[in-house]
Amino acid sequence: MTQSLFAAPSTMFALPFSQDFARARAAVLGLPFDCGLSSTRFGSRLGPNAIRHASILTGELMQDADIDALDRVVDGGNVVIASGDIHAAFDAIERAMAVVLDAGCVPLTLGGDGSVSLPQMRAVHKAHGPVAVLHFDAHTDSAKLASNDHYDNATQFTHAAHEALVDLTCAIHIGTRAPVNAVNDIAYTRSLGYEVIPYDVVRDWGETKLIAHMHERMRRKKIYVCFDMDFFDPSVAPGVQTPTPGGALAAEGLALIRGLKGLDIVALDINTVTPLHDPAGVTATLAASVAAEMLALV
Repeated sequence: MTQSLFAAPSTMFALPFSQDFARARAAVLGLPFDCGLSSTRFGSRLGPNAIRHASILTGELMQDADIDALDRVVDGGNVVIASGDIHAAFDAIERAMAVVLDAGCVPLTLGGDGSVSLPQMRAVHKAHGPVAVLHFDAHTDSAKLASNDHYDNATQFTHAAHEALVDLTCAIHIGTRAPVNAVNDIAYTRSLGYEVIPYDVVRDWGETKLIAHMHERMRRKKIYVCFDMDFFDPSVAPGVQTPTPGGALAAEGLALIRGLKGLDIVALDINTVTPLHDPAGVTATLAASVAAEMLALV
């Protein structure tokens, strides 16, 4: 039954393909799913394999690192997902995450659009209770619901709040911005109980102050880290579902991830790589570097 949840891809960083999660400290899982609701940008379901392909060179460059970030890390493959049924997709993702978490292993997932974060948070909640959240994203993904059955790539953190999946006393959205502003979105997200640090505040604070703030808020908490690749500026990550100018450059985003060292991270999520909109593959290459830095954290 466990084996049928996963399909074998080319593996991340040439890692061993394995579902023996009890012997691993971390496991990569591909979540090839997008809602297909965008009229202009689609294809995040192709993200996991694009990141894996880009990781071949990244893995070679990691040989000179001062730590072995890939020690006892496996690639569990892609979760087998029914593309046309969001509820069936969410169920498959949650069950696959549970297999990893129940083995005491830290999952690193490759999305998929942002909707895949909700079943992950459901699984993490069952394993660890309400966890702290660090969500790096140009958008809060906490939109108002049109109905209780409103599920898409902009409502996952709304549902997470309503379902009490996360500890709202230490749940932060970092990097929010919009072409003009995101005042209404930010206000609603804050009304749900989240802290929102817009990107103009990130820029004003600088790396040192933001990292210190995250550590102060997250100290002694179990943390779910969600990294939407549109946190980066489209100049360095054009292949995302909702490119939003005014974001982080590559060095800035990677430095913030390194700054999380020492925190108790129980799950890692990278999403929205959309290869169809990036023929050069630079977004997938950057996502592979994000994955490497995240594995070094745990």
